[in-house]
Amino acid sequence: MDLQFLNELKKENKELRREQNKRYREKYREVINLKKQLAYHRENFEKKRLKN
Repeated sequence: MDLQFLNELKKENKELRREQNKRYREKYREVINLKKQLAYHRENFEKKRLKN
């Protein structure tokens, strides 16, 4: 799906878009969680690095 289509869908039908987001999050839950973990660990690593 292209971005322009998704932007139009978001404006026109919020409920359909919400369902689509929910399906995406369920399908890619593991990847999303790993990205969050990576961001968290990077942030803490930077804090520790700057402290020393």
